[in-house]
Amino acid sequence: MTSVRYEVAERIATITIDRPDVRNALGPDEWRALRARADDAEADVDVRVVVITGAGGTFSAGGDLKTMPERLAEPRDVRAANLVVLGQIVPRLRALPKPVIAMIDGACVGAGLSLALACDLRIASSRARLGAAFHRVGLTGDFGLLWLLPRIVGPTQAMDLLMRAEPIDAARAESIGLVTRVVDGERLADETYDYARRLADGPPIAQGFTKRGLHRALESELEAMIEWEANAQAECSHTADAHEGVHAFLERRKPVFRGS
Repeated sequence: MTSVRYEVAERIATITIDRPDVRNALGPDEWRALRARADDAEADVDVRVVVITGAGGTFSAGGDLKTMPERLAEPRDVRAANLVVLGQIVPRLRALPKPVIAMIDGACVGAGLSLALACDLRIASSRARLGAAFHRVGLTGDFGLLWLLPRIVGPTQAMDLLMRAEPIDAARAESIGLVTRVVDGERLADETYDYARRLADGPPIAQGFTKRGLHRALESELEAMIEWEANAQAECSHTADAHEGVHAFLERRKPVFRGS
């Protein structure tokens, strides 16, 4: 059975790390599978939203430590090159022109946290615990975590999470902006898919521009972003979805966006 499952329903693609016996630990095979499933989600015109989660009540306990010794034995250049290749899942998810939601239950630590941070939104159960625990095994952050974490929670909180290397509970994670929202553990799937369906009803072209624009804004000057926004808005203005949205508003009805 594959360690990463892919299912589509109601215009939502669900990518599930399915290794509950090892708390959904992530090894090279899992990272490659995640990249392939992200490609599937982009290619599928019927998919408007992606949900990434883990099986068995755990998002991911991080890197697969059982197989780590063989990777630690790799020459430095080989180790670095392999990590660069596997780490491309992070920019891949950020470039995906569809909203990506991490549905987080249980442990979300180490490289599992890196994966969650690569998603656009993070909905956590009240049972979730999140942490950058790399220092516990003498390693530093990877898979984009050192770039993503300070941009999401700020440099001071990022430094604290990395240096203390202790997981925090869901309430604390929400208070520092590490997760988008926290819901009751028994309602995690219902709440996440309610949210995903709402996004799936939205205008996919505009959503894609918004996602790219927000990521771009982190590295751009204001004047450059004003120009980029103007061009993006001009593109959106010539879509059928924009005309549908305006007419639906004026007619006081719910719009039906078709992605055209």
